[in-house]
Amino acid sequence: MQNESRRVFVIVLALFVSTVLLTFNSYVGFANTDNVTINITVQSLTEITVTPFNITWQSITPGTLGGQRNVTVQNTGSTNATNLYAFMTTLENETASPYSASSAGDYSAGGVVVFRNSTITNMSWAGRLEWNWTEKIASTSWGSIASGINSVRAEGFIRNTTVQFYWAAANGTVDGGDTGTAYCNNTNALLAIDDDEDNGTSTTRTPITTTIVRDGGDENWSYFSVNRGANFLAGQCVAVYMNCTKIYVYNYDKRTAASGYLSGTTCANANFITAGPITPSQQEKVTADVWMPKGVPAGFMKIATWTFVVAGV
Repeated sequence: MQNESRRVFVIVLALFVSTVLLTFNSYVGFANTDNVTINITVQSLTEITVTPFNITWQSITPGTLGGQRNVTVQNTGSTNATNLYAFMTTLENETASPYSASSAGDYSAGGVVVFRNSTITNMSWAGRLEWNWTEKIASTSWGSIASGINSVRAEGFIRNTTVQFYWAAANGTVDGGDTGTAYCNNTNALLAIDDDEDNGTSTTRTPITTTIVRDGGDENWSYFSVNRGANFLAGQCVAVYMNCTKIYVYNYDKRTAASGYLSGTTCANANFITAGPITPSQQEKVTADVWMPKGVPAGFMKIATWTFVVAGV
């Protein structure tokens, strides 16, 4: 009787397994497939993302470097980023000469920042302001710019860290004094720089105009390109303000007249940062540093904003 019960159980189990297999085979045998085609288009977007969002240099001794920092510009858009440039808010932050001030807050932090892209070694100022000296500088010689139709209207020093270079600007008009057309954005305005490190003698304070070309001007500035290889500003731009009170040194500031009162692109030496197009998701590495001149008061400099712009593809 017990064997008979086992036989019945085995038969029932076999029937159950057979039923399951038949059901599975039936499903497989009658399966059907179909395909769906996926079409996606990506909207054209010109966009960059710059990191980090804040850079801090602390306790820099005047006459020294701040130390290099890396800035990454990533193409987070969908088009090639080719025309990448940048500018500091130095002009907005430093609206008056800080030379007689005793506070570091009168100086823009952007005015001491230099940078380069990943393919070159030379640093350029992100936007450096130097101001006219209010008193006559001793031992100067203006022979190359103070004759003919020119009157020297401004002079001063362009400072790196431990050294400085003498410059002078002429307004292109003999005005007979401090009144009249005393403007450095005249068509004939001149900029002259001495290539030698200043040591207080006339040898280092005899500026020349050789290969410093006025590329144009507007109601606010004259724009000069410095092309003299012996000069430490070779390949950079110098904008001289219309009332001769200050000069602005830059390289990668390609703003146009429509985007602000400085038309940096007027200078023939103004460059884009990118050595080639940054394709979507790729990056451009920018290396920045600080050149802290001697003679800057202790304390916190005025905070500056560094703006990166991708202006087309």
